[in-house]
Amino acid sequence: FRYFVVINAIATGYAAISLVLTLSNGWEKKTAAAVAVLVEIADVVAALFLSTAVGAAGAIGLMGYQGNSHVQWKKVCNVFGKFCGQGIAALVLSVAGAAVFLLLVVISISKRH
Repeated sequence: FRYFVVINAIATGYAAISLVLTLSNGWEKKTAAAVAVLVEIADVVAALFLSTAVGAAGAIGLMGYQGNSHVQWKKVCNVFGKFCGQGIAALVLSVAGAAVFLLLVVISISKRH
């Protein structure tokens, strides 16, 4: 879950920075094109890392939901139901964030070509 939180924090910070870079229009045409390419690449990387974080947190969340009898791990969602509900909401929102980053890449590439 730490990886999940850290990656989401980094992606959020990056989104704020890329918004500022994208909205800055005082750049030369050549510089603006280079920034656009860098933002597109960084969007793909952000979506990639968000996807890996969702996968990792989802695997651990599933372990908390079902438990694992082979290693004597008990279910925890029946005890900490609110925590599991919040975890599911965080996973869904993070998947939506990754989808938005990919959508941004598709939109910017389609505008370029």
